[in-house]
Amino acid sequence: MYKQVPKKQVVLTSIILAISVMGDSMIYGVLPSNLDEFGLTAGLGAGLILSANRWIRLASNTWAAKIYNRFGLKKPFYLSVVLAITSTAAYGLFQGFWPLLIARIAWGICFSIQLVSLYMVVLREDEQYRGRLMGLYNAIFRFGSLIAVLIGGILVDLIGIRISFLIIASVMILCFSIIPLLKESDTYLDPHIKQSEGDRKKFQKNANKSNTWTLLTGYRGENSVQRYKLLAVHYTRFTNTFAISGLITATVGLLLRERIGESLDINGFALGVATLTGMVLATSWANEVGLSTYFGHISDKFGRKSVILTCLPMIIIGSSVLIIESVFVIIIVVPIVFAATTASKITLDASAGDLSSESDRSEVMSRYATWTDLGAASGPVAGYALLSVLNIQWIYLFSSLLLATGLVFYSIANRPRKDSI
Repeated sequence: MYKQVPKKQVVLTSIILAISVMGDSMIYGVLPSNLDEFGLTAGLGAGLILSANRWIRLASNTWAAKIYNRFGLKKPFYLSVVLAITSTAAYGLFQGFWPLLIARIAWGICFSIQLVSLYMVVLREDEQYRGRLMGLYNAIFRFGSLIAVLIGGILVDLIGIRISFLIIASVMILCFSIIPLLKESDTYLDPHIKQSEGDRKKFQKNANKSNTWTLLTGYRGENSVQRYKLLAVHYTRFTNTFAISGLITATVGLLLRERIGESLDINGFALGVATLTGMVLATSWANEVGLSTYFGHISDKFGRKSVILTCLPMIIIGSSVLIIESVFVIIIVVPIVFAATTASKITLDASAGDLSSESDRSEVMSRYATWTDLGAASGPVAGYALLSVLNIQWIYLFSSLLLATGLVFYSIANRPRKDSI
């Protein structure tokens, strides 16, 4: 069903991202329940550490698009892997706000380079495979997260934070053996694309009229329906990442500690909170690994709109249910919410690609990634800041309301028209 070379390139680039992301995924499972060992306290500082990588990506996503167009795949990937190894090792070697902040910023730049390049690899292929290829990359990518949070939580409980992160950092050296296998994309050298660069100069004549829309969506055309649909896709992705990737992922360890304390006793067996947090996140990401390609196929077959309007209500209801004071509700509901979020994410990824044109694709996807990161960056900061004045249950209800605004906006922008997505 897939063309052989495109599938191979998506797999290779996704494997590099999956290995590189392990340190980042592990810190979400470990840091909230071990703040003292990182030299942090609950509050704004902890939220900033967890979200700093996303804040820097608000700028570095744009840099990454330019880097891809100029240098292709291989050279930027070498740099990004060095940054991934350095930042992951720093989590184990240093304590305190500033060293960890620098490490998180380095990781953010790394992720921008890898993700924008991966989007370009997927989007240069036939549109009929787009959802499935997005699903394929997401499955491989999340497998790295799955391994990190599952094994990472166990390692921390057994041998401590420092050695655990150094072990994960050493695994990332494997990426250097994969990079030479990448087929260098010649898209940035293609004469047709260079002509498209000339087209962009024509778009500049309308800069005063469309500058705001370009800033918000990356789209330089004049089609108002296209603009609103793109903005709806971007904003809906923002609400998802704020509530799920940002807030719930960053605070589920804290929520579990509030529910069970240091450990959960199961028939005389004590399960540490770090291990349990890792298991909850790992179960959630296991759904992504197993179902991403299937969700992409469903998106290609039945349409983007149908999938999104099915998944968003599930996410809203699921995040609201987490206010129930039961550890077993968390264990059951969080994986379901993550699975629905995965289907929504893959479909929104593909939708952004569908709505972009050859001449502005890198800008549209860069802006889409920026909206994604804005939500994921705001979630931890807002969550930990609000903890000083509100119970965590109220914070989760607020997130559900924000998700509902995304559902309403997307529904309005995609009301029945000839060009339904």
